Amino acid sequence: MICVAVLAFVVLTFAGIYYRIDGDKLVVYSFFVPTAYPIDKIKEIRPSKSVLSAPATSLTHRLAITFTDRKVLKSTMPLLISPVRQSDFVARIRSINPGIKWSGE
Repeated sequence: MICVAVLAFVVLTFAGIYYRIDGDKLVVYSFFVPTAYPIDKIKEIRPSKSVLSAPATSLTHRLAITFTDRKVLKSTMPLLISPVRQSDFVARIRSINPGIKWSGE
């Protein structure tokens, strides 16, 4: 029973983490709770292998997003996400804010 409960928790956790671009906002859903980040405040997007806590489900295909204003995240750490199609995701964000520095592979 405990294994089933833990497995259900893990599956719900992974299912509850996803990303959406809504107009000029990047909306990050974590445990099905949305948090909106302004795309015009994004300074840089770069690949990351960091395993620090983040709303990212992948351990190897992560993107680190830094903002121009530290008040957006209330932290000096970047936002780590792992969208499925990273190149399409970055291209779409950069079409909204072409000033974003992309340090991609």
